[in-house]
Amino acid sequence: MLSLPSLLVQVGQRSVEEKVLHGHLRSFAWEPIERSRIMLVGNKGFVARIDGEEIIALDSGTQRNLRAISFNPADGTVLIVGNAGTILLWDEEKFYGINSSTSENLRAVAWDAHGRMALIAGNRGTLLKYFDKKIKTVGNCRANLRRISWNPHVQRALIVSSCFAEEFIPSPNLFSYQGDTEVIVPLNERRVDLIGVDWHPNGQSALVLGFDVVWHNGVISSYDEGRLSQIAFQSRHVYPVATAWNSKGSLAAIATAAVEPEIGRGVIYLWNGHVLRQIYADSKFFFSAVSWNDEVLVALASTATRTYNC
Repeated sequence: MLSLPSLLVQVGQRSVEEKVLHGHLRSFAWEPIERSRIMLVGNKGFVARIDGEEIIALDSGTQRNLRAISFNPADGTVLIVGNAGTILLWDEEKFYGINSSTSENLRAVAWDAHGRMALIAGNRGTLLKYFDKKIKTVGNCRANLRRISWNPHVQRALIVSSCFAEEFIPSPNLFSYQGDTEVIVPLNERRVDLIGVDWHPNGQSALVLGFDVVWHNGVISSYDEGRLSQIAFQSRHVYPVATAWNSKGSLAAIATAAVEPEIGRGVIYLWNGHVLRQIYADSKFFFSAVSWNDEVLVALASTATRTYNC
């Protein structure tokens, strides 16, 4: 049994529920058909489904640390990615290993809104396209890529990145990927590690977030028409790492991690476009993922999560 605990926090309109889980869990996703069910992934090949109070462990066939998960909205299949180039496809019956032709740690995976293709991102600028059961290398990125968000209306994805490549070589920290042409355009370059990103449901803007690597101030920005506009908040030693809009676009959840246990807390904020409000905090558990199911917010944290390993 894995010893390091994780925490699943569910926030409803009138209640907060906490579920302690074993192991360092890193990410989760709502199932597109059974919307009340969650699939989680984590270290040492951990994969499980949560259906109400029932936790069903699945044999992934690997001991690699698994970092990210995404459901295909068209057919319900699942892509899971992790360390050492691990890519798994799950079809409700079994897991299939997919050759990625890379040994880099893969940090993010996201299907587009129509389930036609998925992007997979990882360390050292690794960017892969999955389509028709094939993997294709795309892109000219340099630093560690952290998260991906597809525009819900057009074939365009935003990709956030660390701001330095090897040996502190400056790198863009935000990219746009055009799904139809495979063109990648750098959009921003500052000494800010961007870690979280999510498009607004209207597809006109997105939240991007991370922290200034020099001053260690948290950064939350709105991306709109090619520009980043910073959102003011008390940001000293606050490390935002994950964000998600609800389906109405009326609220975004923003969650934080820490660089060390003594520096920072695991906090969940709600942003309504005008005011940032804290709704949950913990000094031992630090967040790595947030998502909504209608108006219910779920966030995943672990005692082992750090800003750099999100």
